[in-house]
Amino acid sequence: MTPHLITLLHNTESRFFPYEPGHALTQVFSHWRHLTAPTTAEQCADWAYHVCNADLDRLETARTTPGGEADFLVACAYRLLRLRSLSVGDVVAVTTDGHTTWLACEVTGWRHVDTPTGRTGRALTAETVYRHLRVGHDG
Repeated sequence: MTPHLITLLHNTESRFFPYEPGHALTQVFSHWRHLTAPTTAEQCADWAYHVCNADLDRLETARTTPGGEADFLVACAYRLLRLRSLSVGDVVAVTTDGHTTWLACEVTGWRHVDTPTGRTGRALTAETVYRHLRVGHDG
């Protein structure tokens, strides 16, 4: 099994339109998955798209399948952070063995892009979750 870091970046300039170099991206979520070595970056991005957009009721019914429990819990965390769906124009970074592949979400499939320069945000941390929980109780 090979660890894959899957990082999601929302396009804050052009939602539903293709990503273009220079668009502002905000890193909103990251997840480590241990997958078999021949897993491609596109397969990881497809998984992320599915988990970030599938109905939780549907994911819940698949919890007993291989990977189903993890998929459900990742989707729950994503939604509890009140993150929007993964959409055209967003970018997924997949890092394996020190190499990162950047993929822009297209109307159909993924397009390889160069390392984006206009990035903000950071990896998912406990502090990020605590901050969201505090906002939930204060608001």
